Amino acid sequence: MYAKGGKGSAVPSDSQAREKLALYVYEYLLHIGAQKSAQTFLSERLLGPVLRSA
Repeated sequence: MYAKGGKGSAVPSDSQAREKLALYVYEYLLHIGAQKSAQTFLSERLLGPVLRSA
């Protein structure tokens, strides 16, 4: 999937992949007109780790 070695062949970290996927989901929800769902997704995405650690 990703080339090993050489310049410019950096493999994205898991956290970078999660962030990219979350942004894609959020933008998709906005694109299809589900603004309330997009806002809920965003708030749960941001507050989820905080609420789980409490």
